[in-house]
Amino acid sequence: MRKSIIKLSIVSMLLLISLRLNAIDLSVVKTFSGACAPKSVDVSPDGKYVAVMNLECLNFWLIDRSNLKIIKKIKFKATHAKGWNYQKNIATDSYAQKPVESCFSNDSRFLWVSLHNAKAVVVYDTQGKLKTAKDQLFERTTTINLLTNKNTTAKVIKIETGKTPKVIEITPDGKYALVANWHSHSISIIDAKTYKKVKDIPMKGKFDYIPRGIAISSDSKRAYIANMRGGTISIIDLDNLKVISDIWITPNPRHIVLTKDDKYLYISDNIGGKVIKYDIINKKKIAQTTVGKYTRTIVLSPDGNYVYANSYGENFIGVIDTKTMKLLKKVDFPSPMGLSISPDGEQLWVTSYRKGLVRVYKISKLLKK
Repeated sequence: MRKSIIKLSIVSMLLLISLRLNAIDLSVVKTFSGACAPKSVDVSPDGKYVAVMNLECLNFWLIDRSNLKIIKKIKFKATHAKGWNYQKNIATDSYAQKPVESCFSNDSRFLWVSLHNAKAVVVYDTQGKLKTAKDQLFERTTTINLLTNKNTTAKVIKIETGKTPKVIEITPDGKYALVANWHSHSISIIDAKTYKKVKDIPMKGKFDYIPRGIAISSDSKRAYIANMRGGTISIIDLDNLKVISDIWITPNPRHIVLTKDDKYLYISDNIGGKVIKYDIINKKKIAQTTVGKYTRTIVLSPDGNYVYANSYGENFIGVIDTKTMKLLKKVDFPSPMGLSISPDGEQLWVTSYRKGLVRVYKISKLLKK
């Protein structure tokens, strides 16, 4: 009896230590106001810059992470186009140049931006040296430099995609940029060096899928596509540029992240309000945890120990332990949409789509008393 009590006490103590070591604190560092329906946020791979896509103002911000100051606002010249009303599920009059998602190149110099109603993505050079060739499409921009108080106009390279481009991802080898096209039910493959589209890959099952989230293997051989309509993860062979597998996971997968060792996928289910852990090697769902209504964007900490997920419908950011798949913490934040984590794992950036806010949190691991 005494041995059982001692054993139980040791197990309880180890569990308590584990819980204490896994405690996470998110403390506010800074809040930026005045964003305009900020759809997404992206920290550059070198950790120097942060890009914020302001959908309704047709511009994006470039923020210096060293001093947490907006250094540039890049605005697109507006042209009329048909957009989409997602609440009513009908086409509507809008503008072509609404920035939705972005992705920095691996060297952090180039920022790829998807334009919601332009059937295209553009490439912005943070050094301002990339010029458009005579035969290239382009968008006109005005850059407001907040350091020099000067405005400059420029042309940025434009590449045609499918209809309603959203998520963009660059392969680790820098060869391709992949773009998920919502209304064309396809993935555009773009040569990231020549800025030419190579191929559109249709996403099809029993009906046309709606692709959104993209994750790419560390060897640049496989791309995993989350199909919001279809409930599957499609796997693309990036050598042959074709779909080689289609795995049913959950009814409404939106965002997807891949571990560095290529073993596990973490998938957000938008309508289900949950995050799922999927074992790629053994081809099975390991665990899932309920976060909150409309779990949209998710990010994985650089050490792989935590998934940060937003609940757009319940106004908070959740922290999940990837080993136990338990929800450790909730932090209140209005209408969270975009999430990004710094490469050093010290900051979490989040946008409030409805309130026009961008907030920076310091991430701390706590040993509770």
